[in-house]
Amino acid sequence: MRKEMKITAIFLFVILLSIPLSSAIITPVYNTSRSKSNPEPLVETTQILCKIGNERITTEISIDALNEIANLVKEKKQSFLIIYNKYSTPEEVEQAFTDIQPVFKSLILNGLTSKTVNELNDLFYKIRDMIKKPRHNPFNDPQTLAGWNGLPTLLVFNMACGIYTIDTAIGITIGTNTVLPTAGADLTTIWLGIGETMSIGWTGVTTSTGPELGIIIGFLGILLATPFVITGFLIQLGIAGVYAGFGPAPF
Repeated sequence: MRKEMKITAIFLFVILLSIPLSSAIITPVYNTSRSKSNPEPLVETTQILCKIGNERITTEISIDALNEIANLVKEKKQSFLIIYNKYSTPEEVEQAFTDIQPVFKSLILNGLTSKTVNELNDLFYKIRDMIKKPRHNPFNDPQTLAGWNGLPTLLVFNMACGIYTIDTAIGITIGTNTVLPTAGADLTTIWLGIGETMSIGWTGVTTSTGPELGIIIGFLGILLATPFVITGFLIQLGIAGVYAGFGPAPF
């Protein structure tokens, strides 16, 4: 099994490196329905993949709407981390779930999922239950960029951890059920990005701010990216079986 995983990881890494860096942009598509009888301005759109649990939807969405979702995710970062942290009090978790409702509603309003807000809440309560509780409360220790429990390092690693990624990246994400069977959705994602990834789980907390090479094996949650090959937009909110990130030392 380990040999198969190594072969798969090497194969995926080679594919990733073959993607030109110049392609790491969202390719806009313009709504050409404007006419004399329809004076509406042109709308800049792009194709986006939204994978939530076992549901996969690929649709066209305006870039403005995509940016609004990204801004919401950035705004609610602390709330997602509170949910991932098994040391958070029930009151803190309840408030955090209240705070992230606009993210769920935005996904629904933009046609990125057929799930209800309650179903998305249930999914993230399940994700919280699956996250491995670290030995110490990660919020009690100082954190750094490209760090592991406050310790500066080039390599960060975590298992059974809550993941928060918002990035501009190139990469690839594929199903890996034949290689690493796990419960729920099972994906491998490899990306080169300039954004931010945080995890809370078995090894405590890890932080990585790009440029970063990130690898996730086994993922359940919300994935937003361009379909087929990640080119420029990546959001991951959920639990990772294994997460590893490699980037420069903190600055």
